[in-house]
Amino acid sequence: MRRVTLCIVFFLFLSGCLLGPCKVSAHQPRIVYSQPGDIQINNPEISQAFYDELKGKPRDYFINSSKDFALYINLLVPEEANRNGRYSANIFLVNDSGAEQIGSMDGASFEWKEFYEEFGRDYYLKGPELTKEVPAGKYKIEIYSKDNQGKYVLAVGQKESYDIQSILNIYWQLPLLKVSFFKTSVLQFFLTPFGIAGIGVIGAILILLAFINYLVGLIKAIIKHNQAKTLLLTSAGMQMKDDIIKLLQKPAYDVTVAFITTAAKPEENLDYLQKDWNIMKEIGFNIEEVDIEGKKEAEVMKLLELNDIIFVEGGNTFYLLKAMRACNFEKVIRKLLKQGKVYIGASAGSVVAGRTIQTAGWKDADKNTVGLKDLKGLNLVTFDIFAHYQPEYAEIIKQKISDPRKRAKNLRILTDDQAILVQGKEVDLIGEGEAIVI
Repeated sequence: MRRVTLCIVFFLFLSGCLLGPCKVSAHQPRIVYSQPGDIQINNPEISQAFYDELKGKPRDYFINSSKDFALYINLLVPEEANRNGRYSANIFLVNDSGAEQIGSMDGASFEWKEFYEEFGRDYYLKGPELTKEVPAGKYKIEIYSKDNQGKYVLAVGQKESYDIQSILNIYWQLPLLKVSFFKTSVLQFFLTPFGIAGIGVIGAILILLAFINYLVGLIKAIIKHNQAKTLLLTSAGMQMKDDIIKLLQKPAYDVTVAFITTAAKPEENLDYLQKDWNIMKEIGFNIEEVDIEGKKEAEVMKLLELNDIIFVEGGNTFYLLKAMRACNFEKVIRKLLKQGKVYIGASAGSVVAGRTIQTAGWKDADKNTVGLKDLKGLNLVTFDIFAHYQPEYAEIIKQKISDPRKRAKNLRILTDDQAILVQGKEVDLIGEGEAIVI
């Protein structure tokens, strides 16, 4: 609603700027040539132009006024469409005793002069005028000609007044008049003050809509960025089963798990994988093993989107990240997190969720057998993760990140009994023991 109001305010402002300084008489158009019978004139002191056509008989216009008013009448014809048309008018005061003629305008003997109306950019032949102060009452204006045929314009009133309805009315009436009444090109409408104002308003509205669209996109991006997401980044997978169960929003037997085992493919000992599988089975999860290697983005999305938990098992971190990049896994998992899916990482599955996977090679446990050079992670969290921490690894960490402030800001260290729980913007360390700060 506020957007519509802003557009209308700007519309009125721009129209006012164009109309305000304009010295040209600008009548409110009234198209009546397609209407049968008598025509009622409301607000007779307001400047109005009735575009009409006689079709074999005179046309009567009626005014009912409850107060005295200044009666102004002018007859015109469109020069291109009816150059030879000559029209007259008789004005009557209508009362209970009949109709008393109070004025007349003889168009047949009047010298009609060419008149260019700058506001609408139209050429007329201007006929007789009448100005008369009249008392309150009912009045009839009879328009006629020698053969009662042809197009003419009856102008009444001299007070120019425009509200939003009358301005909007002009925007569909003027183009119609250009085509059907004046027999000129509708394109001329866009050279009139109203046409220019309309183009300006449309341009302003388009700019406003583009700006609003930008703001909406920006707000959506902020909402998406701040939207609740749930990740549990573990060092030893289902060893944190009690904490995993706390995350469930429904009974375990209703929970489906996509168990991504790609990182385990280069490994010889798969006991850890079997252990995590068995614990999930004991809990009651419905598990589906998934290998993302060699699959396309759409295939991976289809495999994962119906599951409640995306469990990324450990193994070779470099091998896993290469497979993830090949299938655009980061895009897939971000969409799924926004849908309320839960990401659980185990070892390599946790490390890839960080800013980089550089910690994977610090202990020589993972070999970069795939020749991965770009070590950027999925960036689901704003720090790197060091998994399977033992006290003897403290010196290695110090060597890799010598600045204690950078270690505190950019690194989270996990023992096999700890995990990082991310819910929206909240990041908490859970499990046994205090946070490890080196």
